[in-house]
Amino acid sequence: MKIRRVLSMALAIVLVFALVPVATLAESIDAAAYEATQMRKLDNAWNTLNVAEEAAMNRGASRIEVINAVYEAALSNDLIDRDGFSDFTKDGFFFTVDGMYCAYNYRLRNELNTNVAPIPEDEQLVTVKGSGISTGTKDAESPDVFLIAPYYGHDSSFTDQYKREAQSIAEATGGEYTLIQSTAATGPAIAENFVEKGTVIFDSHGTQSGTSSYLCLTTKNGITQEDFSNGWAVNAGSAAYIDGRYIQHHAPDTLANCMVWMAICEGMKLQGRGTTGAALLEAGAGVVYGYSQSVTFVGDYKYEETFWNVMKEGGTVAEAFQAMKDRWGTPDPHGDAYPIVMSPVDDFPTNPDSEQTVYCEWTLFGEAEPVALESFTLDTNAVEMYVGRSATVTFGRVPDNANQYELVWTSANENIATVNGNNRRANITGVNPGTTTVTCTVMVDGQVFGTATVAVTVNIDTSLYDSLNVEGGTIAFGTSEQYPFIAEEADGRFYAKSGNGGVGNSTSSVTATINMHAGETLTFDYKYSSENNYDWFNFTVDGQQKLHLSGTNNANWQTYTYTATADGAVTFVWSFTKDGSVNGGDDCVKIDEVAYSGQSGIPGDVDGSGSVTIADAILVHRHVLGLNLLNEDQLAIADINGDGDVNTVDATLIARAAMGL
Repeated sequence: MKIRRVLSMALAIVLVFALVPVATLAESIDAAAYEATQMRKLDNAWNTLNVAEEAAMNRGASRIEVINAVYEAALSNDLIDRDGFSDFTKDGFFFTVDGMYCAYNYRLRNELNTNVAPIPEDEQLVTVKGSGISTGTKDAESPDVFLIAPYYGHDSSFTDQYKREAQSIAEATGGEYTLIQSTAATGPAIAENFVEKGTVIFDSHGTQSGTSSYLCLTTKNGITQEDFSNGWAVNAGSAAYIDGRYIQHHAPDTLANCMVWMAICEGMKLQGRGTTGAALLEAGAGVVYGYSQSVTFVGDYKYEETFWNVMKEGGTVAEAFQAMKDRWGTPDPHGDAYPIVMSPVDDFPTNPDSEQTVYCEWTLFGEAEPVALESFTLDTNAVEMYVGRSATVTFGRVPDNANQYELVWTSANENIATVNGNNRRANITGVNPGTTTVTCTVMVDGQVFGTATVAVTVNIDTSLYDSLNVEGGTIAFGTSEQYPFIAEEADGRFYAKSGNGGVGNSTSSVTATINMHAGETLTFDYKYSSENNYDWFNFTVDGQQKLHLSGTNNANWQTYTYTATADGAVTFVWSFTKDGSVNGGDDCVKIDEVAYSGQSGIPGDVDGSGSVTIADAILVHRHVLGLNLLNEDQLAIADINGDGDVNTVDATLIARAAMGL
């Protein structure tokens, strides 16, 4: 009996442990089944589009007719999300299937010059040992070079230019040169090979959708439903696109502080918001280079050769970038794409379609020798701007190659102006009208070496103020520096109109930030007229899209109302974005009668006179002394320093503002 009991217990233990892998296996089977189901949905959806495309092309349809035929097939396909269509371009459109990102692109499918010999499979992944001599530690942490070339063997417009450049970099560093091309350039293979490389070059096609920029592949092998659902990858039928987030999430280890040269179109396009560059930097890259628009091969070849010649001679990224601009200018000498650098000291620019000054000191060879800071200056001690505009302050070093210091930038009143800076410069952005001070504190070995200040004055653009506000309204508006909104009077109205009509690949925007209470509203009238599915009127609240409209409603003005769901500052952005150079209708959006149900007011304008005067300071002093009490709205306007309390400090700040100090 005792033996049987022991045997029973032993058998029970065996069964318990046996169930563990069975349960795990069952979960794996469920996950695999779900993955297969989702992929079948994608394939089935694309089968319909492929049939529609083939039928249209067989009957000799034009380019736009083929795209429309595929679009109509997508609209009729129950597998495609009804609200998933977005980013219509001259080449096609983006959509989702069960939340998975997809894109139809006529150019990549039908207009490439495919008269090129296919690359044999055993030549699609090539690794060659460099014969150069490596001299010391490199900023890149690796001498190896990686060339990603999905369209080699698929598009004859690609040449050996980047092969030669990548090999020359490997020769200079003494590292290995790895080329992955054609259908061997899968998402997983790229992420895996990315890790141990000091220089990475994308030689492919690129595209932009939503808020990211993508590298185009010729195969979707290895990309999962999770990747498509997160937008890290986009299904393009038999092909796919991946972005920096895909590499960030799939690289098996931290990147080796590499420099990534994106020789692709739209890698740094405004709408992409630098998502790919930011993800690669977070994954461990040291610097990322790309273009704001569609770059030409010949233009990038000129940039690339000049840039890497400086790098191979021991120069910094900043020096190579400047040499490139000095020789060839900006933008692309054969197109309209501006070169952009992202690094720990070079943020994604507010306007990528403008000349950038680069500060990155990453070098291909070795870390810079430590150089002590002897003295410093700022290039200005005062800046003046409108609400929503920015000014740049540059830090001057003596000697000019000093690197043993850190800078801390602070704004005395972030309700008036914010500051975002690094070790070379700072961007100051106007938030509300008024005056404040930005301070640059220089730290050496953890101690304060010195400070310098910049007086900041933020003004109201009165033309925007009058044209956008309802009568008696006091909302302060800012507008984009390039293609600003413009005040216009017509049809018995005084309104503001987007200023980028007829300008391809451009955005015109106007912004406002209001401290709202839950239940309060912002209401405005709008009227838009543009080429349908090419140009878009967008309205966002704290970055969340509320209106995304194309075509025309030119007959009548319409009204939109936003209701705040919580207390706090809310940022509103109205924008008109053009894709390509297609024009239509009035090619603009018009905004009018913006009304806030609460009391916005000009900061410091306690008496509501429309400007900040000594009378406002006196009212605050009397409130502090208990001689007259301000109401809730007046208190919000009087709290100049935003500390939640109205006191003599606020009264003093208001008095200084009134006196222009």
